[in-house]
Amino acid sequence: MEEQLQQIFNSKYKNKTLYNHFCELYYQMQENKYYNAKNLADFEDLSNFIKENRFYHVPLKSADEVNNLKDKAFPWQEYCAKLMQLMQFKAKQINANIQNFLKLNTLLNIVGYGVHDEDAYVIQQCLKQIAQRDPNIQSVRFWGKILAQQKDYFVIEVTLNKQIKEPQPPDCDEKLNEYVHYVTQDLLEDWALLPQVTRKQMEASRYITYVFSGDLNKNITQYPYFEGKEKHLLKAQILRITHANLLAPRGLYKYEDETKTIAFEDEFKMPESAELITMDAWVHLPAYILKQGRITFYEDPSLKEEELNQLKESDPEQERLKSIKDDKPFEQNEGNWLIKIFGETQQYTSNQEDTGLSYQVVLLRNFLWPGAVTVSNTNEYISVYFGYGLKNQQHSFNPLAPKDVQEDPEDIDEVPEPNPREQPDELEPDSDDERRREQERREAELQQQQE
Repeated sequence: MEEQLQQIFNSKYKNKTLYNHFCELYYQMQENKYYNAKNLADFEDLSNFIKENRFYHVPLKSADEVNNLKDKAFPWQEYCAKLMQLMQFKAKQINANIQNFLKLNTLLNIVGYGVHDEDAYVIQQCLKQIAQRDPNIQSVRFWGKILAQQKDYFVIEVTLNKQIKEPQPPDCDEKLNEYVHYVTQDLLEDWALLPQVTRKQMEASRYITYVFSGDLNKNITQYPYFEGKEKHLLKAQILRITHANLLAPRGLYKYEDETKTIAFEDEFKMPESAELITMDAWVHLPAYILKQGRITFYEDPSLKEEELNQLKESDPEQERLKSIKDDKPFEQNEGNWLIKIFGETQQYTSNQEDTGLSYQVVLLRNFLWPGAVTVSNTNEYISVYFGYGLKNQQHSFNPLAPKDVQEDPEDIDEVPEPNPREQPDELEPDSDDERRREQERREAELQQQQE
């Protein structure tokens, strides 16, 4: 009988024995003033209540507390609340030029680089919110997406009024930080402004191969030493990608020699589809970043004139609005850009328009920066980036094949052992050298004995 009772007490249910349940029941009867078992029915009710709630060694809640419990908020409810707040956002009077990403996303979807329609609408609303932050903002566009280990970075690019000059970091060209960037890891969360970068940070970013972690405040432990956190390296890589891949159709901008700036061409007309598929129809919009991390060459007063001339020759400044045809070819390709045509190439005529109508879409993809693309048709174009922020400069590892297996050497002829067990009948006579050495040895021993 005692053994059977012991088995009952030791029986487990959800990792709890009957003995543990009785201990909890006794604890609630002694400590909880709301549940006082006066008879067997109350005792059974309290036991069932403990089994259902499993509040171990915690005072049970009263009826008022149970009735006033708040409903559990599910993740999708929080997402819908934030999305509704973003949709109800009404922009005030905005003077900035906001990119129509919701429309341009159709071009990206044709070539396989677009986003979902819901995300495109959210991005469009975010562009309006960013444009309303500062009255000095001149234009806003969706830059792209930097892939990271934990959470990716969505990037929005902003250009400010050129008359407004912000304080620049020391030893830095003011033209380098001409573009301002905001990042976020969730389109429904707030956008963070990336800091300005210095010349040393831009120079060090050229020699660092780093996959972003998703933490803006993480320290960069790479060689060579990078003076800054992940947000500084992220801004440096975004600027490098922007200055190397942001394109514009030829003729849309003109370069003014007096002010050394670019401006829109008033009488510009988008090229036809036959011209868009050529490299001569596209130019680089931003200026070229020199190896010293500046737009303009910095003349160090501590260097001699000959040394400065050598540095200028090794790292010359390139002209503005340079054609992509003049880019350095990537490996064995003819150029640095791949041009591909999507859609129908047939030309249609219209009675209302003098020019032909085409539905083809042109894709320009950069070889050196995988993920940098420019998509265009005869009416509009867009440049975006989707990638890890790394150059395509990693040479593949090709191990050398092992040498051919050598042939086995020829067998050696067998010879009798030098120390046979039985003494041979005839001993091999000593050579003259051996006799001479033996004679010298004996004479030396005899001389030592005499001394």
